[in-house]
Amino acid sequence: MSQILPFTEANTKRVSSLFRQALRTAFDHSLKFDLYRAQTINIRSQFEAHKHVSNPEELEGLIKATEAKLKEWKHPDPYIPPCRPGGTKYQRNIPVAREPLVPGDW
Repeated sequence: MSQILPFTEANTKRVSSLFRQALRTAFDHSLKFDLYRAQTINIRSQFEAHKHVSNPEELEGLIKATEAKLKEWKHPDPYIPPCRPGGTKYQRNIPVAREPLVPGDW
């Protein structure tokens, strides 16, 4: 396994992705905005506390722990915006087909 170097662009993207996943998971579990806001502040403080970690082994351990925590807290029925694939309004009004509906020469 290759070592992850801290403060690289790839590592920054990986941590940013974990942060976004954590916020989405908190949103899926929150029914009220004030509870969600409190959770986002807590998540942000946890990420900020480990912002200056430069030891690659410690960094990899933190990332693995975060991934495990996200897997544990994954919501069984996450929120999907209505117009996104899987949402309730996705492709509700699809455009009419341009070709003839009945094949053949009538």
